[in-house]
Amino acid sequence: MAWRNKMNTNQVPTEAPPSFDPSPHALLVSASYDLTIRLWQLSTGKCIGTIPHNEGQVNALSLTSTGRDLAVGAWQKVRIYDVSSGKDPKATIELPKNVTVVGFEAAGRWMYTGGDDGVCRIWEMRNNQLVANRLLSFPGSTVTSIVPNTHQTHLFVSTNSAHVWVWDVVNHIFMRLPMPDDLKMQEFVQKLAVHPSGKKLTGITNKGRLLCWDLMTREVVESSAFDMFKSPIVPIEQDTGTYGCLRDEDKHYKMREGHGLSCRYSPDGKYIVASGSEKEVYVFNSETMEIKGSLQTECGWNWDAIFSSEGRYIFTGGNDNQVKIWDVENNKKVAQWDGHIKPLTAMCMNGPTPPP
Repeated sequence: MAWRNKMNTNQVPTEAPPSFDPSPHALLVSASYDLTIRLWQLSTGKCIGTIPHNEGQVNALSLTSTGRDLAVGAWQKVRIYDVSSGKDPKATIELPKNVTVVGFEAAGRWMYTGGDDGVCRIWEMRNNQLVANRLLSFPGSTVTSIVPNTHQTHLFVSTNSAHVWVWDVVNHIFMRLPMPDDLKMQEFVQKLAVHPSGKKLTGITNKGRLLCWDLMTREVVESSAFDMFKSPIVPIEQDTGTYGCLRDEDKHYKMREGHGLSCRYSPDGKYIVASGSEKEVYVFNSETMEIKGSLQTECGWNWDAIFSSEGRYIFTGGNDNQVKIWDVENNKKVAQWDGHIKPLTAMCMNGPTPPP
């Protein structure tokens, strides 16, 4: 029996979805508790593929700049997928514990991983096998974040022991960056981000506080505006002794749950977007650390927020199963992508292809 396509002449043509990147190779990848990984083409706003991940929660994702290879970090495994050719991984790395961080060097020449085993590893392809040729160990700690510097010669590594390290991967030497003296109990950096100029490093703590380091002096630089969860204890002298009360000011910097999850710079370095366990995602001026605006996501636990390659849009993903797109200028939602049926756990996007 032949199928016929009947044209409805009264049908109103649907409006084409907006383009969020001019490059047809620009992708955003999202992972969810529904055990799927979705590939979104930014030039069309459409889902162009799904990769099943039945082994459990995806903790981290990373694309090469070309969008060809996708690294997926999960429980005791890192899988590398060829995005264009199929759903089966082309390489699998076995690790002793949970993998919390994966990432590629800008040109895709090597990859780094970190996890609950407290080891930061650098992997290279040799004889068609991924080999960890360099590693840095932090016994008793979990690696929470790893980011390369702009020259791809150093890695900045944070752990849940409240330390941030600089690892010179060329000369294999490392040093610890100073931390503020007033960190709260069990407070540590959850995510790191490097300014596009390479001169500043920013981190968001699990308590929702933003820290900043001057990479020229290797010193921590802070102001009161850096604290997204600002409820410091202020001593008050009384006849009966010294008491503590909560100073409830600058409410824009206070998160109800206080858990920071992600921070990222805009491509031009003017802004920082920070997300966490509350429904608002904040956009800061990176120079003054004043809040430029906030995105009312109506979604708790926004696991990530990513600027588009031109810095005009921000992509967010959290526990309402959706990828949402926001206009940076007016903080308004311009689109949302549906497809996942459970909360998102990780997102990534490929950046500009580096010069040869």
